[in-house]
Amino acid sequence: HFVQQLGMQMTSWQATTFLIGEYLAPEAEASPIFTVADGILWMSQLVHRDAMVRKMQVVKMRGQAQSLGLHTFRIGNDGVQIFPRAILKPSADAELQISGDKRLSMGVPALDEMMGGGLPVGYSLLVVGPSGSGKTVLATQFLAEGVRIGEPGVIAAFEKSPNQLLSHRLNKLVKSGHVGVIDTRALDLSIDETLHDLVDMINRMKAKRVVIDSLSGFELALAAVFREDFRESLYRMISVLTGMGVTVLMTAELEDRYTDLRFSSYGNAFLADAIIMLRYVEISGQFKRVISIVKIRGSAHSKDIRFFDIAHDQLTIGEPLTHYQGILSGQATSALPPSV
Repeated sequence: HFVQQLGMQMTSWQATTFLIGEYLAPEAEASPIFTVADGILWMSQLVHRDAMVRKMQVVKMRGQAQSLGLHTFRIGNDGVQIFPRAILKPSADAELQISGDKRLSMGVPALDEMMGGGLPVGYSLLVVGPSGSGKTVLATQFLAEGVRIGEPGVIAAFEKSPNQLLSHRLNKLVKSGHVGVIDTRALDLSIDETLHDLVDMINRMKAKRVVIDSLSGFELALAAVFREDFRESLYRMISVLTGMGVTVLMTAELEDRYTDLRFSSYGNAFLADAIIMLRYVEISGQFKRVISIVKIRGSAHSKDIRFFDIAHDQLTIGEPLTHYQGILSGQATSALPPSV
């Protein structure tokens, strides 16, 4: 009763009052102060599998719209830092038109040709393949090509710390200031926190190309509570980034399973506008790398499966495997008739 009277008295003095209290959820529903207050911020913390996550909700803000949902925040030496829940604004979607006519080079001429002229601007590309197949090398060439034509880029590297991950070529791009690196060393991240850092760096650098390497490492870096809705959160993040007009390349590690054909560990293949598949095959007792374009939404592309090799941080595409069969089984055999 005292708090209620205090709030009313402060209002009559035209004072902006900030009241702090500790309530459990059932108490909040019955407390009269919640009906008197013009605005209510509900802060909570959740411990899930040894990870603590802090969240904030704008329950009420009289006379004005508020951002719905739960927003994560951190408490640091500089105070409270809030990471708003990622929501694609309808106005941004209406203003931005992605036609697919303008394309970006991947930095590999033969791959651009296979993709029908390159990757359409504003698309999300998923590069899948087993460990060591060349996903990060291809991502580096994608960023390097952007820098060459004056398009800055940003990379969020989750596989290792930046100092361990960066190749000599990528390290030069970062030191030149043309490619920004998102610090992903903090544990118990939320997708909204990562997206906040990405959007901030994209706006600051006016970046046109974004690389997320990789989705497997990204999921492990998240707090356990966020892994449960990883697919939904990833959808929101990709929508926001492509809604800004940037082109996104994501890598995902996928073990070679020759009994079935999959393009994502999480069933996230539908989120990508384009998919490139890298894999190993055995030919004449040797491991060979092959590449193919699985899809590019709204665009024609090559159906060939082609050899490729990696040397000096460069991916080089070779000839199509037109004279082989059983490629997707992992053990390719010659389709040519035996010589007499």
